[in-house]
Amino acid sequence: MKKVLVICGLALLSIMPASAQFSWGIRGGLNLVNNDITAVTKESAASKDSYTGYFIGPMAEVQIPVIGIGVDLAALYSQKGIELPDTSTMKNQSLAIPLSLKYTLGLGNFAAVYFAAGPQLDFKIGDLNTSFNDGEEVKDFALEKSSWSINIGAGVKLINHIQAGINYNIPVSKEGAVKVIDNPTPGAVIDNEPVDFKSSTLQFCLTWTF
Repeated sequence: MKKVLVICGLALLSIMPASAQFSWGIRGGLNLVNNDITAVTKESAASKDSYTGYFIGPMAEVQIPVIGIGVDLAALYSQKGIELPDTSTMKNQSLAIPLSLKYTLGLGNFAAVYFAAGPQLDFKIGDLNTSFNDGEEVKDFALEKSSWSINIGAGVKLINHIQAGINYNIPVSKEGAVKVIDNPTPGAVIDNEPVDFKSSTLQFCLTWTF
């Protein structure tokens, strides 16, 4: 997937004409995460399905004038996570690299709307494992070193410098797995088969371009 993302980026940039407009800036916003842990009850794996995090980092955009088609690339520090039954939190930190094909429709000299879609590759940073006790068993969350997903979003551009948008991140690969590693009950049989989970994310983002 890493090679595919690089190839797609280079291919899109190579077809941009000399008249293409380049801009760069800073992007940040909120991650509203929904953790889908199948085959494991919510009470035994997480205190709630949702988690609020954030993301921030540099971005760059190349756009073809008149037709409004462009490419948007960013490198973002992103924090997601899961609130565990023992009141602790497993942080899911990553370097997120979203690459989007973007269509912009002008609404005058000071405003425009845009639609964007494309792949995202996440490289996990920080601790990849977290253990916790749910009151009956000791479980372990293990994050994948990398994951990828698809972004679909839309927003507005104002005064040529501000972009405000909503983005939905759809998981393609698994985020990680949870499994039982210990059961203090005498004679208990431990089922330590890992159960995969995915995380979909609704994002509210704000970008300032230079």
